Parts: sequence; C-alpha cells; structure tokens
Amino acid sequence: MVVHNEEEFGKAVRDGKDEIELEGGLAARIKKLYKINLALWSFCLVCLSVAVIALMQVPITGGGSGIVGLVAGTPAAAILGTEAAVTAVMIAVAGGGIKVLHKLRKEYEIVTGKNGRIILHLKRRI
Repeated sequence: MVVHNEEEFGKAVRDGKDEIELEGGLAARIKKLYKINLALWSFCLVCLSVAVIALMQVPITGGGSGIVGLVAGTPAAAILGTEAAVTAVMIAVAGGGIKVLHKLRKEYEIVTGKNGRIILHLKRRI
C-alpha cells in the first residue's frame, strides 16, 4: 500500500497493513522516528502523548500550524526535530492514539530505502 500523508499512514499502521510504502518528506521523517534509540523513543512518546490527547479531545482549527504550536516546545521536538515530532503526532491522531506509534516501532521494520522511498514491512510473528 502506498501512502502519501500522515493520515493515510496512521490508518495503515492501525489496520496492520503488511507493506506500507512512503516517499519524499514523509519517508525522511519516518526514518528519524526509527533512528533514535529505544530509551529516547520512549521518552518522546510520553512527551507527544500530551499533544495527541489534546488534539483528540479538541481538534485544533489551525491545522498544521496549530499542531506545531503544541509540539514545538516539547523535549520530543528537541530530540526528533519539530517536523518529525509533528508528523508523529499527526500519525497518532489519524491512527486513533499514541498506541499506533508504539505499534509502528515494535511491529514494523524498514526493509528497503531507494531514491527517497522506504518500505515498511510488518514483522512476522513466529
């Protein structure tokens, strides 16, 4: 399945699609979510969960700029970068909550990355 934005990606992860293909800026931001170590990732999830809960309770009418305002001052933005942190929040909101980000890191792996594209595969359980 090819996705073009955070909303499609969040729904694809939530639904457990076997293969998800991304390109361009979205692919680069997702790579950042995979590059940080587990301890920092866990810390980022805690920080970002506040923004996710706020957005799920009262959607911000400012669109992307409203989300940036919520995320910009967090430690997660300092660790991931503001763009990747905003992407993570948007994915979580689209996927139904912060659990979709945990699922992304735990159950998916990047198996290829050519020409700015990445393909994520659902890990097989034995």
